[in-house]
Amino acid sequence: MRDIDSSISASLPQQETVLDQSASKGHKFSAKLWLFLLQSFFALMLVVPTTLQAPRGVFLVLIAVVGGVLALRTWRVHRDIILLWLLTMLVGLFGVIWGVTNSAPGALKVTSVYLIWPVLYLLFIGLAHDPRVIKSIESALLVGITFATLMALTVILAGLLGYGSIIYPLLEFQGAAFGNYGGFIEFRTYGLTTVMYGFPFVLSVILVRRGELRGLRKFGIYLLLFAIVLAALGSGRRAFWLVMLLTPFIMLSFLQLSSCHLKPVPFLSLTFKSSVLAVLAIACIITAIGLDPVALVENFVAAFQGQEASSGERFKQAASLWEKFSESPVVGHGFGSTVDVVRSHDTPWAYELSYLALLMNVGLVGFLIYSAAVLWVALKGIQLSRKNAEFAKLFVPLITALSAFLIMNATNPYLGKFDYLWVIFLPVALINAYLTRRPKYD
Repeated sequence: MRDIDSSISASLPQQETVLDQSASKGHKFSAKLWLFLLQSFFALMLVVPTTLQAPRGVFLVLIAVVGGVLALRTWRVHRDIILLWLLTMLVGLFGVIWGVTNSAPGALKVTSVYLIWPVLYLLFIGLAHDPRVIKSIESALLVGITFATLMALTVILAGLLGYGSIIYPLLEFQGAAFGNYGGFIEFRTYGLTTVMYGFPFVLSVILVRRGELRGLRKFGIYLLLFAIVLAALGSGRRAFWLVMLLTPFIMLSFLQLSSCHLKPVPFLSLTFKSSVLAVLAIACIITAIGLDPVALVENFVAAFQGQEASSGERFKQAASLWEKFSESPVVGHGFGSTVDVVRSHDTPWAYELSYLALLMNVGLVGFLIYSAAVLWVALKGIQLSRKNAEFAKLFVPLITALSAFLIMNATNPYLGKFDYLWVIFLPVALINAYLTRRPKYD
């Protein structure tokens, strides 16, 4: 009997080991599947935002299901991020309830943006607690930016060369359109916002990893940056041009605050060389596609003078939003509220001036909480980037692009959609990855 008992007891650890190994293999497979689905969904969302809802919905459900299984074992979020998330969720919950109380027509319509999507993004943040996951997402981000830029250039070249009638039907899923106005041109694709994000991101990647880029990789990313500049000049989007002007100042500020900072002489040398190169590149593009520099400048300035129909409507919108905000400056009128100026009869609660609309919706209290959450991301990231160069190489491009995107969002409500909320949550995921894996940087 003792021999039998000993043989049974000896076999139990082996059985447990086999079960552990099987569970470990299953977990690794689930993790790889989740990451593959996430990268695929992310790239698809960048290239075709707001379209192909059914395929993207399938991806999202699969990601949520697999992520939910993984979360049982590997989900980790730092306490500071949880507290900030809860604060913003409380603001969102209050805004929706207050909007319903005030009979705001869009109160329940915006619930997904302020209450549902943040839950999914928190699930992602807790699962992406390994910096290698963030690097994988960055690779998908570069792929998405590249494809979106290629499609933008395709639309421009088709319009300039007279092949629009052939090419544009093929890009119907992108809402492709082109206009030539004698001296300046403009085009439309749904992926243009991704290209706009790509300029500060790619430029920052080039600068912060200047010592790592070699050979084809270096050539490819410089070529991508040149293609983005070409797309920017041909887009006719004044917000894009403004971002191009401001990005170097934003980028250099975050770079100099990180452990990857430049010393004074190299800093001045790089600034001078980059400025000369940028002027030459822009001059070549303007000449190549037949743009009029004077017309471009006039078109840019007109956006700030209210002389055009679109900018004039925004001035009216600003006055109306401010007037309603003044009626309830502390807590606002709730999400989904409307003012006298209506931009869309289908969604009368949607306004281009997103920050004024946010003030009107949740008042100073809610606006300051949302602003404090974004400010925390920047300050915490700066703190970590001063201590860790690897973190800085990932953070500087993300925070630079986020800052530029927040500028664009002032006159276009990009952050009012699931497709672009990742712009905020991706830097948060990076910070969480280092806070939960490297406690000494907390």
